[in-house]
Amino acid sequence: MSALAQEALPDGETPIAMRFLPVPEHVRTARLVVVAVARRAGFDEVRLDEVRLAVGEVCARAVRRSLQSGAAEPVSVQIDDSGADGCALRVLVTDHGGAQAEDPVSLALLHGLADVLSVSDGPGGPGGIVALDWNSPV
Repeated sequence: MSALAQEALPDGETPIAMRFLPVPEHVRTARLVVVAVARRAGFDEVRLDEVRLAVGEVCARAVRRSLQSGAAEPVSVQIDDSGADGCALRVLVTDHGGAQAEDPVSLALLHGLADVLSVSDGPGGPGGIVALDWNSPV
């Protein structure tokens, strides 16, 4: 089941946060929410397609990692369109999956779709946090 929540940032901005159980059926919901936020932020259709594909891929990756490691904790998606740090849209996806071999095709795809991609350690181990940034909506 998906749940939406809002958390206040230190500077008073409010990102959108969503958590969902690590099942493939929820990836579409996460993708739809992020694309709606990007559309509201003024992203054109080409950039919306990039966002749609990247978010679908990174959420599917989080679900795969969780299922492969047996982690039942929800996948977390944070969406920030406040324009902080010159970033028009930032999407942060966190899973609880353990260390696993990375799929180089998936990461190469994400590198090509987002302006900035970073992968760091998450609650379950290496690679559990993926941040995607788009610097401009067009």
